[in-house]
Amino acid sequence: MLQLVNELCKFSTGVVADQNAPLFERIGRELPLRMFRFASGDAYNGWQVPNNWRVKRAKLYRDGVEVFDGTANTLGVGYYSKSFSGELSWDELRPHLVTNPNQLEAYMFHCVWQYRPWDADWVFSMPYRVFRDLGPGRYRVELETEYEPGEMLVAHAEIKGRSDKIVVFNSNTCHPHMANDGFAGTTVLIRLMQWLATRDNHYTYRLVLGPEHLGSVFYLRDLPADEVARMVCGVFEEMPGTGGAVKATSTFKGGHKLDLAFANALKHHARDYALVPWRKGAGNDETVWEAPGYEVPFVEVTRCEDQFAPYPEYHSSLDTPELMIPRQLDEMLEVLRQVVLTLEGDATVQRTFNGLICLSNPAYDLYMERPDPTVTKDLDADAEKWGHLLDCLFRYMDGNMTILDIAERHDLPFDRLLRYLRRYEEKGLVRLTFSECTRPESVRVP
Repeated sequence: MLQLVNELCKFSTGVVADQNAPLFERIGRELPLRMFRFASGDAYNGWQVPNNWRVKRAKLYRDGVEVFDGTANTLGVGYYSKSFSGELSWDELRPHLVTNPNQLEAYMFHCVWQYRPWDADWVFSMPYRVFRDLGPGRYRVELETEYEPGEMLVAHAEIKGRSDKIVVFNSNTCHPHMANDGFAGTTVLIRLMQWLATRDNHYTYRLVLGPEHLGSVFYLRDLPADEVARMVCGVFEEMPGTGGAVKATSTFKGGHKLDLAFANALKHHARDYALVPWRKGAGNDETVWEAPGYEVPFVEVTRCEDQFAPYPEYHSSLDTPELMIPRQLDEMLEVLRQVVLTLEGDATVQRTFNGLICLSNPAYDLYMERPDPTVTKDLDADAEKWGHLLDCLFRYMDGNMTILDIAERHDLPFDRLLRYLRRYEEKGLVRLTFSECTRPESVRVP
């Protein structure tokens, strides 16, 4: 995945930016994309699609000597800064400088004016090693930016399943050159979709890529209501490549099959994990998907270390592909695969027999050995969990409990339990009936 992360990080993207189109062209070589275009000035619920914005010149002089050139880095000028030219004192200049004293070499990503164009002013973003050498003096600013109408681009890729029910995956594309908070998350989802394309799936899977919040807001606005109604759940994924634990939030209401699938996948397929309440992760587009009138149950999954400080290089020029840890990317992909396999495999269990089955009989060969003080056995550490399951399992075979319900009750991995119960099905002892994700119908204003 690192090669693709490197390639996607080459693009200087934004909500509306010249290199958004080349980015989607590159992603289109991985997956067939359907494009959606939203013109600058388009507005909905107070959100606005901004103009295209460019920096033409960004010089800072102190006592006549150049001390900073904001065009040296994509992040050197706060996104959507207005033009400004003039003489300032240090006290007047200081509020227009953005830096991070904990990251000597970092240019910080000042992006708020993409979402609040009515508040736009101007700022330079500079490494702290430059900032600390500034101070009292006379400064001259020569900042020239330009705005022109453009288009916000959103894309989706879809893998058709046997059902028209849709499971959504979502990632942002508007963080220029950034890996962990950006294109590594996109890469993981691209690889997930490519894997899904090799399978016979029940659900239809859709990957939606676009600018943070704004992309999802306008994309959902224009979807037919019946299409949104077919979306049974979704996942926003980012920050997959750093050293933190995999952290998954609950859906807004909690208790959805997707919540249980994540809990099981993380407990049994992640080295370290955390399950946290709604919006206690990093926080992202799940609020858009779960908004009134849509209410698609959405989980956010990241490696966010703290809600307000996700990782040291967050929103900076130091968020590079070199920061990515390959095994962390692989683990995130595996967790997502396990979630999919759980959604695809969950089933209710209905017995076809009465009484107690002798599972150790060679005719069945379904007995799971458990510890015995008088017999030496080479058993897995979870043998007693499986043994206790067998004490209870037949009572669960009433058609009311799903495999995922049973796995969670006994703290067992779903994938292993599914394989085990399929052996019962092969013996004619049970009928497994697929358990489809559902969600309450959203309430739309007429």
